[in-house]
Amino acid sequence: MIKKAESRNRSRFLLASCSTRLWGLATLLALATILPAALSQTTTAPATHAQQQGPAVFNVRDYGATGEGKVLDTGAITATIHAASAAGGGRVLFPPGTYLSGTVELLSNVELDLTAGAVIQGSKNVTDYASIAEYGFGKTYGVDSTGEGHLVGIIVARNAENIGIVGQGTIDGGGDDFFDFSKPHYGKDFDPQYTRQGEKFLQSMLETADGPVETKATGQPGTMIVFFHCNNIVVRDITLRNAPKWTLHLGNSSKAVIAGVHILNNLLLPNNDGIDCIVCRDVHISDCQIRAGDDDFAFFGSDDVSVTNCTLVSRSSGIRVEDTRSSVFTNLSIHANRGIGLYERSGTTANLIFSDLVIDTQLLTGHWWGKGEPLFIAAGPPREPGKRGEVRDIEFSNILAEAEGGLVLYGDAGSWIHNVRLNHISLKVRPPRKRVAELAGGNFDFRWTATTLANAVFKHDIPALYCRYADGLKINDFSVAWADNLPAYFSNAIECEDFRHLDLDGFEGRQATAASEAPAIVLRRGESVSVRNSKAAPGTSTFLSSSDIKEPGLFVGNDLRNAKRVFDAGQPGFMMSANDVPGKPPTK
Repeated sequence: MIKKAESRNRSRFLLASCSTRLWGLATLLALATILPAALSQTTTAPATHAQQQGPAVFNVRDYGATGEGKVLDTGAITATIHAASAAGGGRVLFPPGTYLSGTVELLSNVELDLTAGAVIQGSKNVTDYASIAEYGFGKTYGVDSTGEGHLVGIIVARNAENIGIVGQGTIDGGGDDFFDFSKPHYGKDFDPQYTRQGEKFLQSMLETADGPVETKATGQPGTMIVFFHCNNIVVRDITLRNAPKWTLHLGNSSKAVIAGVHILNNLLLPNNDGIDCIVCRDVHISDCQIRAGDDDFAFFGSDDVSVTNCTLVSRSSGIRVEDTRSSVFTNLSIHANRGIGLYERSGTTANLIFSDLVIDTQLLTGHWWGKGEPLFIAAGPPREPGKRGEVRDIEFSNILAEAEGGLVLYGDAGSWIHNVRLNHISLKVRPPRKRVAELAGGNFDFRWTATTLANAVFKHDIPALYCRYADGLKINDFSVAWADNLPAYFSNAIECEDFRHLDLDGFEGRQATAASEAPAIVLRRGESVSVRNSKAAPGTSTFLSSSDIKEPGLFVGNDLRNAKRVFDAGQPGFMMSANDVPGKPPTK
């Protein structure tokens, strides 16, 4: 019985197996008749834009560019851009080679793609560049300015959208060819009689070792790359080199991303700023290397800007800001004459954060603005009735600075600086080069916000932090260390005049020279001040000197055992508590 059941089961399995094989064979025969027709339809149908997986590519070589760097490829590049635009947009591809060019215009929905080894080389002939008049540009700063001069540079985009410059290639402005390195570039925006050195100060302006040098009589091209009235801009991974004027200018533009860009300019050339944003919104810059004689970044009339993860080298300001709001600058390494400069004359600079910075500043000869200040804020008097400049709500946090000058916050009786916060700042002051200190040191430099030559560049001792006409300055965890052998013009750790609501919490330091009798802190003509949780460094003479102070507040929790004396003339009215005073064993 068992054998018969097994035999029946085998028979059923064989019948099922044969049935399955017959169905599979029938299916294969059916597919054999269907697939050829389907494949034929697939291969003969035109590919859609989505199937192309990317924009159309237009190779400049196909439109006549030689890429040999010997003849102008301006016309071929222009023709390629127009072909891409006429097709609805696409990538203009530059294969490896050198493309000699004058001015070309970038149009909407077109992206320039410079592959590794591709160089757009600016022409040495200034007649190959268009005039600003041809593009409808004027020179009204903050409205239609394209940098100094009457020419534009290599690439111009105007009233365009969805545009970009990308790739591992290079755009070279050939800036060195337009300058005479034996002649200084300078102007008389100062009067030497008001400086520490007198007429000898003029000699510092005529030095060429630190630049800037003068333009040749033949002139030079203008801003190398201009985006004017543009929207949706991408500049990524490209190298921009040796600009003769501003390098990259965004004017009246919005929604820009600039990332991984290398700007490598000659430090001796004037006005070759790295990136300038004038009247812009939603501009985001990251992971860039910028080396420029003039400002690395300049922002004017702009909102909602972010700059992060960049290294900056400049003979002027690493970052210059004016009339700009709601912006953040973080994770930056700055090597400059003036680290960060905030200027205001008639607009509003407000709600800015600068954090996680390493700043190194150097005093220079030559006609550069700045005197080695790591942080600099200047609000000038109103230039026009009803247009008072305003600086308020600025925060600097987590900064390591080594400098040949001090921090400066300098308002005006008609334009006070409001609500600046200095948090966790460590400053070490070192001596400048001896000759440079002799020619240019010991002066304040307020060119741009000054109203007369008398207050443009003038003699002033240099404290580690100077403030005037500041309301609501809060200093939390500020340490000052002085190198040896400093020039005699270095003075106090903190000097504040004409202030209101000063809160000093967690200061540590002393005067510039231990042998000096200068106070560590000097306060004059102020209202409402508190000093808490601070420490006199070894060698401190007088910890605090004050005069004409109204409403002195708390003087609490300070360790003053290393000072010779706490105050220079009696107790100035503070509410005092829990202070360690001289006479106790000094700290080591």
